Amino acid sequence: MGGGPGSYVQVSSQRSEAEAQAAFKSLQAKYPDQLGGRQPLIRQVDLGSKGTYYRAMVGPFANPSEAGELCSSLKAAGGQCLIQRN
Repeated sequence: MGGGPGSYVQVSSQRSEAEAQAAFKSLQAKYPDQLGGRQPLIRQVDLGSKGTYYRAMVGPFANPSEAGELCSSLKAAGGQCLIQRN
């Protein structure tokens, strides 16, 4: 799926790649200051009995504190996010 070492900010988790892309686009429209110029990295993850999910993430951030700042900023604006380390 690509994506080098570093920290990523996960902004959505959906059941299909198309839904993950669509969710990212709507979040981008909602939070242009945080997500405006960014391309999503869609990562497929198998959660066993829960099935396969597609996570929409931005990154990689070389510095974990940069990922933390983006996530804090998103949360302050009313969004949700998780930090994933690669």
